[in-house]
Amino acid sequence: SGILVATAFDLYVAICYPLRHSTTLTNPVVAKIGLAVVLRDIMLILPYPFLVRRWPYCRTNIIPNTYCEHIAVVKLACTDISVSSYYSLSVAFLVI
Repeated sequence: SGILVATAFDLYVAICYPLRHSTTLTNPVVAKIGLAVVLRDIMLILPYPFLVRRWPYCRTNIIPNTYCEHIAVVKLACTDISVSSYYSLSVAFLVI
């Protein structure tokens, strides 16, 4: 979603201010937009490993997928996972 917002901003500047596009979106501005997108993604995803690490696991630790997704790991925990559910829901609302 961050890349889509950056693309939409680029298109907005290109359509509304076509003569000032190259002066508005210079290399430092594009780098700052890219850095903001990456930092936002890191800040939203970083708590997941810390949430998962503190739970006890009583079942097998084999994930049925070929990739390690957060919800597959959470389903293996044998404790209350409501904190992770609330955090995932809040991240979904924040990203929108």
